[in-house]
Amino acid sequence: MKISEVLAISGKPGLFKVLASSTKNLVVESMLDGKRTSVPGSIRVSSLSDITMYTLKDDVPLKDIFIKIHKKNKGDSALSHNSSPQEIKDFVDGIISDLDHDRVYSSDLRKLVQWYNILISQKALPFDPEETEEDDASKEKSLVTKKTPTAKQKHSAHKPVAKKRSVAKNPASKASMNKASKKG
Repeated sequence: MKISEVLAISGKPGLFKVLASSTKNLVVESMLDGKRTSVPGSIRVSSLSDITMYTLKDDVPLKDIFIKIHKKNKGDSALSHNSSPQEIKDFVDGIISDLDHDRVYSSDLRKLVQWYNILISQKALPFDPEETEEDDASKEKSLVTKKTPTAKQKHSAHKPVAKKRSVAKNPASKASMNKASKKG
């Protein structure tokens, strides 16, 4: 599973997989209970690939944090999100040493641990690699091949096009044409 296919939806607990999308809504499946639902475009939806956490230096993408937790726990789940705020803080500080605690709240850390455990239970970690623009360009280049015409296409390409003569379909107009030709 790719990280861009996993969503967090405002007001709904847990994480969701994208099943289908349109201009007006998304069809998603809960990673907690497997229920499918339609999410209107007016609700705030965030892809996990777009979420970062504040540190004292640069913001760290959530994907990098999940990878560090996965390595530290050797693929096992982390402590429960219902643990005490201090236990969760100590756990995350062991992963990210320069976390900015003035801007990252304990509820954010609890959500981080919960999301990690959901992803582990769904066997979504480690994430599949995302395709980059370079990968897309090389795929397009390999798909575009020079087409050679078939024998039938070659033969029809050299065939002269016959010109059609205009013929009046109305018998009255034929008669008027005959009269005009007789006068002249």
